Amino acid sequence: MIVRYQHPYAAFRQFDRTFNREFERLVRRGFGRAAAQPSLRADVYTEGPDAVITAAVPGIAPEDVTVTLEGRRLSVTAERREREAAEGDRYLVRGLTAGTFRREFTVPEGTEAAQVSAEVADGLLTVRVANAVKPAPQAQAIEVKGAQPVIEAETAEARDGDE
Repeated sequence: MIVRYQHPYAAFRQFDRTFNREFERLVRRGFGRAAAQPSLRADVYTEGPDAVITAAVPGIAPEDVTVTLEGRRLSVTAERREREAAEGDRYLVRGLTAGTFRREFTVPEGTEAAQVSAEVADGLLTVRVANAVKPAPQAQAIEVKGAQPVIEAETAEARDGDE
């Protein structure tokens, strides 16, 4: 007899992938391609006291990237333009999606625009928020005082006297 192990959640993972693909297809069909706006893929991490966002923007020029700060919301928008094909040229495969890509991040309260810098190099957008990471508070020991327990108990002599 052959025993085959299948992870208990494998069916759910497959369902999730299929559902997402079908949902995007239906949205595009019903509302057009612009309705399903693709999101920028990004990593968010810390370097010392700075928060750093690195987003993939392959084939997008620095002038087509916009970074704005409004309150606690940091918005990154990038636009990849359609390549203009010369007469007689045709695509064999289209894998680079043209359009506008957008992603929003929440920054700490009180972040100023002067703390934010952005740079595009080698297809990556790096946004640095200076001094965004506050040091974790140190645990402080609190003295715990003890009190003598109050015990109210009748003594045998007191009971004998009541009788």
